[in-house]
Amino acid sequence: MYDRMRQHHSNLRATRMTNTQRQQAYWESEHGFRTFDHPVVEFFACQRISFIRSWLNLDEVKSALDVGCGSGFSTYYMNRHVNDIWAFDRSRRMLADHPLKDTRKLVMADALHLPFSDNTFDLAYGWEILHHIARPAEVLVEMARVSQKYVLVAEPNPLNPVQFAFALADPEHRWVLRYRLSYMRRLFVDVGLKVMHSGSGGWIFPNKTPLWLLAVLRRIPYQSFFGISNWVLAVK
Repeated sequence: MYDRMRQHHSNLRATRMTNTQRQQAYWESEHGFRTFDHPVVEFFACQRISFIRSWLNLDEVKSALDVGCGSGFSTYYMNRHVNDIWAFDRSRRMLADHPLKDTRKLVMADALHLPFSDNTFDLAYGWEILHHIARPAEVLVEMARVSQKYVLVAEPNPLNPVQFAFALADPEHRWVLRYRLSYMRRLFVDVGLKVMHSGSGGWIFPNKTPLWLLAVLRRIPYQSFFGISNWVLAVK
């Protein structure tokens, strides 16, 4: 009986946690994520950057901020194209594996309160961060504030069957269900940004796709209405 009571009180405490607290607990726990140099992760990131380059000349982007960088593959591979790149995340555990962890360009911070001056970077970008946040518009406002030119965001595409199923199964990813392209474009417009490009694509999950399947999936064209990710690029 006492065990059931303890479990009941534990469940009550869990329901009282705010979204921020739940997300913090989620990202400070172990999920078995692959490192930035895993072959699947490398291909995933490089394919994404090739897609970005079809929209944006990265040779003209001299500085960038990786918003919610996680363990850092989104920073590491973009750094090949953008020399002055900074990154931040609020998870100490994720930052511990980041390839920039021994430099001053890696910061522990909150996306709602970026520790940078206005118009610091040419580009502020985030790969799969907004769907974890209760107030995504406020994050976009902060990204626009610290960028003097571009804001770029990728989010899971709920029209992809795997993303849809995962969002239903995992409460920490439930907000994925709202991130259709129309919703994302509206978020950008509502905070005063001008949408330049939007689209969907990708078939590879960096932490889940088995290595043997990479040889097949890499042959499929990136862009697709049912790809795993939705993208929006906007300008101030």
